[in-house]
Amino acid sequence: MDGLALAEASSAPRWHPTITTDSEGKAMQKRTTKPQAAHPETLSLCTTVAVDLAKQVFQIAGEEAHGELVYEKRLQSREAFSRFLYQIAKGATVLLETGPGAQAWARQVQALGCQVRLLPAQRVAEHRSGAKNDRNDAQAILRAGRDTTIHAVPVKTVEALAMQAAHRVRQGYIRRRTTLGNQIRGLLLEHGLAIPQGAAALSDRVSRILEDATLPLPDLLRELIADMQAEWQALEGRLLLLTKRLEQCAHADKTASRLMSVRGVGPIIATALVAKQVEPARFPNARQFAAYFGLVPDQHSSGQKVRLGKMSKRGDGYLRSLMVEGAHAVLRTLKADSEEVDDRRLNRWMQRHGRKGAAIRLANRNLRIVWVLLQSDARYCRNPSVQPGATIAE
Repeated sequence: MDGLALAEASSAPRWHPTITTDSEGKAMQKRTTKPQAAHPETLSLCTTVAVDLAKQVFQIAGEEAHGELVYEKRLQSREAFSRFLYQIAKGATVLLETGPGAQAWARQVQALGCQVRLLPAQRVAEHRSGAKNDRNDAQAILRAGRDTTIHAVPVKTVEALAMQAAHRVRQGYIRRRTTLGNQIRGLLLEHGLAIPQGAAALSDRVSRILEDATLPLPDLLRELIADMQAEWQALEGRLLLLTKRLEQCAHADKTASRLMSVRGVGPIIATALVAKQVEPARFPNARQFAAYFGLVPDQHSSGQKVRLGKMSKRGDGYLRSLMVEGAHAVLRTLKADSEEVDDRRLNRWMQRHGRKGAAIRLANRNLRIVWVLLQSDARYCRNPSVQPGATIAE
């Protein structure tokens, strides 16, 4: 660039947005990205309303029957959102994303006479476009609501949520008890004291170590181990009480008591299935119901090549682990010389696939039986020729 061109470029005015004026002389910017303000009459046109939930901030997006976005609003308090729910048309569908507080808001929407759908958060994220913010999340919920392959999460009753809370608290007790026990073992192992696995061995050996004054343990370590043992025993007591409470709930609930007729399904598994409130009618067959919990091989297929890999591990990991643990409990008591049909089948599985493979197959089979029981009032009978009951074809 020569000197004259450089001087002209440096003296040129800086760029400013183009401003035009309308017929009345009011200044008006040509283009803006700010969304249009929401009006109550526009909300009445919405057939689907998506809400991105939070503790205090709620982002709302609504679309009309043809799928066009016609309403957007941001509410800054829970009270404002509660008042907003009364403005939604009775025939509209409200889409919510699963998360803390979603079940409570879903029950409130149902009480107002509107249809509500709870969409899984991981499936909603697949439909998000652009940056992660509340506005894009609300629009992603709208797009996920149009996806017919996404099944809504059931809106649970208060009783089912209480039972689910008991399972989560129990799971937390087990996790903290295991962590504390491993920490006690590790601290004592640094001083040459090894403790075998198991809760009984831990409780007995730690008490003996603390009572033995001849062991060369510092006083500070003895105090720490004593405090940790007291905390471990308190968790053990809470866990036993909560387990007994779940057993009482299982025997009092008719559905849970029928599910316990399945070999390998105890009170914990039965109450967990009842608390989940899965809708078996939406699965075309028992095979799809078992696959919903991830107890099937993962597929890597293309064209005419079918490749099956390891277990998919999709769905509810807590229930899947419980079903596998229940299957292992059955295999531990299995007799090799038994002549029963079920026992002979399990022995063949163990010979062909090993104990773990047989446990996965038994858990899958038990879920198929559960699918049948959830759709009827029958109880499962291992020998239908002796006692009528629900059976499943092999």
